[in-house]
Amino acid sequence: MKRYAGPIIDTHHHIWLRKDVAWLKDPPIPRMFGDYFGLRRDYPVEEWINDIVPEGAVKSVHVTAMWGPGRELDETRWLQATADRHGFPHGIVVNADLCDPDIESKLKEHKQFPNVRGVRNMLYWDGDPLRQAAPRPDLCNTPEFRRGFATLEKLDLHFELQAFAPQAPFVLELLKAFPDTRIILVHAGMLADRSARGIEQWRAALTSYAAFPNVHVKLSGIGMFTGGVTYAQVRQVIRDVIQIFGIARTIYGSNFPLEKLAASYRDFLEPYRETLAEYPEADQRKVFHDNAAAFYRL
Repeated sequence: MKRYAGPIIDTHHHIWLRKDVAWLKDPPIPRMFGDYFGLRRDYPVEEWINDIVPEGAVKSVHVTAMWGPGRELDETRWLQATADRHGFPHGIVVNADLCDPDIESKLKEHKQFPNVRGVRNMLYWDGDPLRQAAPRPDLCNTPEFRRGFATLEKLDLHFELQAFAPQAPFVLELLKAFPDTRIILVHAGMLADRSARGIEQWRAALTSYAAFPNVHVKLSGIGMFTGGVTYAQVRQVIRDVIQIFGIARTIYGSNFPLEKLAASYRDFLEPYRETLAEYPEADQRKVFHDNAAAFYRL
């Protein structure tokens, strides 16, 4: 079928000045995505715009770059000022500790800024210390977290869900408890284990999440654990995700500039375009643009 050449909304990216981001400073902090020497520099909005606009991106959603504890509102304030000046980003997902007893008042402060749309509190955890954003694998089911999570629907904010497939039993308990909170599964469900067993477990987790109509999925970060993306890898993930969630709940995102360690934006986008060209052009537009516009209210 015809390859998509229409407008794109990238729903997962970061911009920063290195001085503001704790994990980009000296000394380097080991990260689960490996060597990131090429990222330990400024990645300003001007560079981001130069990367994406030639490829047809017309809007974007910034997901917190994690400035560090106590600086969450500073990041949101800076991003809104950047958007006011440059037009990008159009949506902002803020960093928040939902276990904070004062979280509702803090989220109300973020809500002062018109581009704020949702919240990320990373839940991923496995046996590797580099893959433990949360202090425990079942953090989402603690009373403290649940109390904070309950404020999201009240404040008209969605949740960016980031967890590994083996955590699915815990995640399902959260989904059952909050059927009306809008949720998007980040990085296509974090497929870190690409063995046959790992892929099977990942598919099972996605299938269980897809049973909840309030859950969407984001095709971001596919190359996070493999040092870049290949056509075969992207095709397998995209086709599986669409088969499980359907076109209407599948949304494109890149994870730039982390993916820039391995490829330019054009080269990164190529296997996405090629894979999605297997679907009707109207479906391609939904994944690349329309679903994001609706979910993120852009």
